[in-house]
Amino acid sequence: MNYSIEITGGIGKHIMATSFIKWVNEKYPKSKIILFSGYPEIFEYNPRIWRNLRLGHSYSFEDYIKGTDLKRGEPYALYEYYREEDKKHLMELLPKAYGFGKYDEKPVAEIYLTKGEEMDGQVFCKQNFPLVTFQAFGGLPPGMMPGKDKIDSSQRDLNFELSQKIVNILVKNGLKVLQIRSQTEPILQNTIQLKIPFRNLLPIIKYGLAHVGIDSSGMHAAAVFKKPMLIFWGQTHVDNLGYKYEKVMNIWKEGGMHCRPHIQLVDNSGVFPMKDKFEGFEFDYSDSELQQHLNKFLDSLKHGKKPCDEKCENKSKGEKQ
Repeated sequence: MNYSIEITGGIGKHIMATSFIKWVNEKYPKSKIILFSGYPEIFEYNPRIWRNLRLGHSYSFEDYIKGTDLKRGEPYALYEYYREEDKKHLMELLPKAYGFGKYDEKPVAEIYLTKGEEMDGQVFCKQNFPLVTFQAFGGLPPGMMPGKDKIDSSQRDLNFELSQKIVNILVKNGLKVLQIRSQTEPILQNTIQLKIPFRNLLPIIKYGLAHVGIDSSGMHAAAVFKKPMLIFWGQTHVDNLGYKYEKVMNIWKEGGMHCRPHIQLVDNSGVFPMKDKFEGFEFDYSDSELQQHLNKFLDSLKHGKKPCDEKCENKSKGEKQ
């Protein structure tokens, strides 16, 4: 049986879904995989995929889906994702969400780059050494226009003032900072700006020194290449969407990571300005706290030390989690 698989959501979710494609291919190596997604560029050159098509491709049913097992799924809706304790990572849940009835116990996301793309990333990072990629704002969901309906920043975005402070500290320490952003998001001072497709950022992320930011596309791409990362968590949860390999430092406040499911404000609707006691304090870092976290991360880069995840009590010194 061949499989037609539909992937929806943002770029980060697409990157995580590459682990699912790997799982299906290894479980059913004789089956062809026809993929329909919002960001087919993430799956380019992936040898596990027979056809890599965009959602809404003309004559999809007659030309591709007919005679295959069509798989659609939503891992955010599974109890193992939104429960309070013992959460499972989205990549672990993808096979179950898509009707296979199993978990992916050891998910591995994949991005395939061409030799030319690899060379472009190497050259750019050499010309801008030492380069750190930085993503402070999550991209708009497909179809959403910028404006008052922009998803509330307290969910996962760093505010502009805090983002600029982070950039200033990185630059002061001799690093060059490439800001990853959509064209609707503000430009931070003293950052490198590139107007290129996200696909072209992938080799730069791979060959850059490290990545700093939030739960968004840059984090997931950097994780594929096992880059050192400093990630600030808002209302999305590190256990669901984050990474904990040796080079990662995850930071969150006491009021953070209460989101369920995924991108909704606690128990409220996702884009409306309703608040409760957990909301609005996710990124209340003092200057000293911010400096402390960045110094620790930068020290780990210089000396090869393993950074530690940290939960920060509001208005107090951070403590190890």
